[in-house]
Amino acid sequence: MGKALQKALLATDFLITIIVLIPAFLWFSLNIYLANYKIGRKRKKMVKMLNREGLPEHVSVKIAEHVFPRIELSPSRFISLTGRRRIGENTGWKAE
Repeated sequence: MGKALQKALLATDFLITIIVLIPAFLWFSLNIYLANYKIGRKRKKMVKMLNREGLPEHVSVKIAEHVFPRIELSPSRFISLTGRRRIGENTGWKAE
């Protein structure tokens, strides 16, 4: 095979890979967005319910955020899911 054909095949392979990965990434992003939307609605309902029970607003919000956390995807969060420590994370102990 000539070098021109190799480059053409490599470019074609790259384009096919991108064409396959873009819809998958968009589907994943849409699912995360919808999950956060539904969690946010449940969080608001819980805050209203806790306010009706007599709790202060800031306490209700803290409880609702603890029960229904927001899904966040960031590189440092992803690294922590793989078992490594997050950058700048405080472990709570010091070597003496």
